[in-house]
Amino acid sequence: MRKFILAAATTASAGALALAGLGASAAQAATTHAKVTTDTVAEGVVTSADFKIGSCSGTVSVTFTPALASGSSVQAVKANATEVRLAGVFAVTASTQTYSVAIKCSSAGTTTVAVKATTGPAPADVVGVGSDTIQNVTDQFSADFNHGKGATAAHLYSWDATNPVTGAIGDPISTKIGCTAIPRPDGSSQGITALTTENQTLPTGTGFCMDFARSSRDRASTDPTSISFVDLAGDGITYSTQATTNAPGNLTTADLTGIYNCTITNWDQVGGANATIDPYIPQPGSGTRSFFLSAIGVPTPGACVTDDNGNLQENEGVNPVLNDPNGVFPYSIGKYLAERYHSPKCLNTACTAVNGVTCKPASGKNLFGCDTHGTMVLHMINGTNPTVPFPLTNSTTKAVINTAFTSSFLRTLFEVVQGPESGGVGTIPTYLQPFFGPTGYVCTNTTAKKDLANYGFAVLPAGTAPGDCGSAH
Repeated sequence: MRKFILAAATTASAGALALAGLGASAAQAATTHAKVTTDTVAEGVVTSADFKIGSCSGTVSVTFTPALASGSSVQAVKANATEVRLAGVFAVTASTQTYSVAIKCSSAGTTTVAVKATTGPAPADVVGVGSDTIQNVTDQFSADFNHGKGATAAHLYSWDATNPVTGAIGDPISTKIGCTAIPRPDGSSQGITALTTENQTLPTGTGFCMDFARSSRDRASTDPTSISFVDLAGDGITYSTQATTNAPGNLTTADLTGIYNCTITNWDQVGGANATIDPYIPQPGSGTRSFFLSAIGVPTPGACVTDDNGNLQENEGVNPVLNDPNGVFPYSIGKYLAERYHSPKCLNTACTAVNGVTCKPASGKNLFGCDTHGTMVLHMINGTNPTVPFPLTNSTTKAVINTAFTSSFLRTLFEVVQGPESGGVGTIPTYLQPFFGPTGYVCTNTTAKKDLANYGFAVLPAGTAPGDCGSAH
């Protein structure tokens, strides 16, 4: 199973999209955008263009002229009675592609707007790579922050950990226009490595080809001191299994240590059935992998542990290798909550694309990401519940991360930054303060804080104290 294609309809060969009206309570409608006639996007990154329309109580159809270029994957979403969002990945056939978009309401008239797409993020844009765990919420930040920004204004963009259209791992990306292509970083560690060892000075203007890395792990001893980890949100990690499993519903830290160093090999050794344990772990660049192994004190997994030859993506329960009643797999609690309760369902149980579509946004669901938890369920560690309420059921509402969960399995999520203005550890470059600092967009904007909650994470108070959103170390 490759990384799911984003919740989008591929429209490379079609000029029109039809969509049903979604309720105004949709999570993607958390903000009301100002009316614009042209919105600007960059090729290859996940974002949206947002337009106000006249009051529309019926369905909407959307026509692109010319038809979207091959490689586009765009979903038209009626966020509320007066707004349509064109969300996904836009492709271009020239350095700048202007699409004329006719938005027609069945109960009213037609609004004609334009999407101006460029071949990639501009040198002045703020661009990141890295973690899968927080890629979808960062895509949402991009969609909400960028609306109505002119072509010369700084936009916020984030390259997904895997190709959002094809699912490819490690395909070449040019992070900004004019930058030399690099393999797409897959996960926190690869993102940090790209930021610190593969970054380039922009061929035009000043600055760098990458401005930040998304990270679901904290600083490692091997990380350079020229970077800072900036607190974004709270999360936790617990172990997951199939709903039908030979594992017990509670394990201790010592149990997990023994399972992942391969000294505990049968579930009956830890209170489960008499069956051989199959421990799974995400691919090597995963921040979830490194955090989990650190929490259980296992620097290197034992020979019994598999990551599907480096292909097992974190927080993706539908990979066929996990269809195993003896399996155990670490999972982000926040990402699990987002997938199970805030994301649209996949069109099939394998979460594979059907005519280029894996899932479609639905009323009350997040704009980006599909429900890929499959039939995996979360469990307790050391007798503490990972969520409140717990256990989780299909009818559970308003579940959140349990702040009283075993503390060694609670974590902070970060943006990692560097720059010529940085004084090293604990500083944020001046130009990134409006985005990631304690008074910046992701920490103080009402919509951004709603985005974090909708994507399952704990919202931190903004400030400079350790653990505050925007504090750096």
